[in-house]
Amino acid sequence: MRRIFGNLAALICLVVFSIPAHATLEGYNSCEGANACLVAPDEAPIPDPIVANPNDGVLLGWDEKQNVTLTENLYVNRVADPDSVFIGMDSAGVFIEAGTVVSSHYFQWDPGNGSNSRVTSQLNFDSEIFAFITSDTNLFGSDDPLGLDGFDYADFGLRGVESGDTTDFAPGGDDSLVDISWSASSPGDWTRLITAFSPGGGDPDEPLPPVASVREPATLMLLALALVGLTIRSLLARRRHHK
Repeated sequence: MRRIFGNLAALICLVVFSIPAHATLEGYNSCEGANACLVAPDEAPIPDPIVANPNDGVLLGWDEKQNVTLTENLYVNRVADPDSVFIGMDSAGVFIEAGTVVSSHYFQWDPGNGSNSRVTSQLNFDSEIFAFITSDTNLFGSDDPLGLDGFDYADFGLRGVESGDTTDFAPGGDDSLVDISWSASSPGDWTRLITAFSPGGGDPDEPLPPVASVREPATLMLLALALVGLTIRSLLARRRHHK
């Protein structure tokens, strides 16, 4: 029986730990003014569909498609290093050049429920930060190539951050960090942050699954535990039968 339990434990570890990691937003090194700064889906659900005026006072971030090779220029608004070889500019604005491998992350902030009107935080990632997308035009234009499959980003305007909101790249010389200070009014603030190839982002040819599948690891864990329960029940029944 000891060998059987050992094999079952090994099976559970194989099922749980063989699931590819997708989280590249490491978390928040600081969080002031908000009721909470959370990473979805581990600490809160990913809101689908996104709704205007959540009024929850929560800074919420989640990973979108990871390690995607851009097939066309990606227009952005706030660039960490304008002199990077993959950054260009034309009459439509600043862009990350086609052929660049990027990972995408989305943030939602709307004051309310007793929070301050401004959130100040340091965002921490596992790879170099390239840029923020903050304008309605560029957010809508990047929803399809970088957003989660099957996800409803909604079609209301004023999604981007306010003009006076700050995004200070590479504090202390660490290009995987960014300091933000954002206030918001109706309908709230949403922004897309673009990073480099992410070690935690999985296979470049296999972006994140649809939102409905984000909780798949928990489902597999429950299945493994159910199999253990059935096995133990069977073993106990056999022992009673042989007494």
